[in-house]
Amino acid sequence: MASAGNLFETMRKAIDLRTKEITSSSTVTTYTIRTGGTTYNFIEDAVVEITTGDGCDLAIALPDGTYLGQKILIKHVVDGGSSTITVTASTGSGGDSTLDTAEQYMYVMWIGGTTGWIALSESVAS
Repeated sequence: MASAGNLFETMRKAIDLRTKEITSSSTVTTYTIRTGGTTYNFIEDAVVEITTGDGCDLAIALPDGTYLGQKILIKHVVDGGSSTITVTASTGSGGDSTLDTAEQYMYVMWIGGTTGWIALSESVAS
C-alpha cells in the first residue's frame, strides 16, 4: 500500500530530475529553457536555478510551452556581482523579466498560443 510520504518523495525526485542548474560565466551567456516535446527530446526544465559570476550577464530564451498549465520556476540563486539575467518569452509578456539580485524569481504558466506565458508569481527587477 502506498503512503503519502512515498508519494511526496516520488514527486520531489521527479522535480529534481527536471531541475537545470546554470552558472553564467564569460563563456556561458545564453540558455534556452527546454519545454518538452520533440524539439527538446521530451526533456522539460521545471525549475531553472541560476548562479551568476561578477559581470556575467545571462540571456534566457523561454520558448512556447508544450501543454496547457505547464509551469516553470526560474530563480536567481547566487549573485556573484553586478550581473543581469534577462528572460524573454517567445509568446506572452508574463515570461519577460529581468533578475539582478539573488533570491529573485519568476514562476510562469503556459496558457496557450494566443496568451502565451503568464506570471503566477514573481520577485523581479523589472
